[in-house]
Order: sequence, then C-alpha cells, then structure tokens
Amino acid sequence: MIRQRDTALPEDPPGGPAQPAASIAPDDLEAFARDLRTLRAKADLEYPEMAETSHFEMKTLAAAAGGLRLPTLPVAVAFVRACGGNVAEWEDRWQKLADRLTAEAAKKRRGDGEETAEPPEPMDAPATLEPATPAAAPPTEPDGGEVYVITSAPPRQPDW
Repeated sequence: MIRQRDTALPEDPPGGPAQPAASIAPDDLEAFARDLRTLRAKADLEYPEMAETSHFEMKTLAAAAGGLRLPTLPVAVAFVRACGGNVAEWEDRWQKLADRLTAEAAKKRRGDGEETAEPPEPMDAPATLEPATPAAAPPTEPDGGEVYVITSAPPRQPDW
C-alpha cells in the first residue's frame, strides 16, 4: 500500500516525545539535503514563497534539497535564510561537506581509493606498427572552390 504524506516532517514515534531530527552522518550529502527539507518543513514554506524571498528559482531551491549534488554556497545560504535557519552553522556544515566531497573526487581521479593491480604482462612479441600512409589530397574544384548552399528559407526582401 502506498500512502502519501502531507508533510516532510517525520511522524512522532508512538509513546515518546518528539525529538529534533538529527543527521546520522552530518557530513553526508543525503543528510545535508534531508536536513534542508526538514528545515523547510519546519518553516512551513512552499517553494514559491522561498523563491520570492531568496531570489532563486523554485527549481534551483528544489534541486538544493534534492540531494543529487551539493548546492552552491549562495543557494544553500539563501535556502537557509528563507527558512529562518542559522546561516553561520549551515555555512560551516556546507564548507566541511564541500571539502570532503572535493577530496573524495580528487582521490578517485588519482585512483588512491583502489587497490593497485599488477601491471599486465607484456606479450611475447612486441606489436609492430605499420607506417601510416599519407592521405590523398582532396581533388581541386574546377570552379574555384565555391560552395553553394540551398535552403528552404524565403528569399530576402529587396528593402533589407
């Protein structure tokens, strides 16, 4: 059974007081986005209202809370400011996350995170390359190399 929720806030656990939503992994991109969504839900704002307040498009703000990639710092700050959150705290969190993601990306480019595989064994006989044959020069055009393009556009009017 699929149910639609009316709010992004988590439901209160049965038999216990409501606790503030805390990130399990504060340096995780998904947690950052989830906490942005929670902040918006607590502020009880819709994206059109936030767009008007923050001067960013609704799709930009929605993408910031989507969690697919880290929003830019100005977008994150505008999102938090529109929701009445602590901007300094979110800036610090954004910077730590950006540094971590940048370091991980650099590691992947260098291949540091992977085990080094042994180099492949060379073949018994080295491969010989055949010398490249020069390409034939294009034939010269008898009409001086003019190119004519036929289009379906209407002809220009004489008063242009």
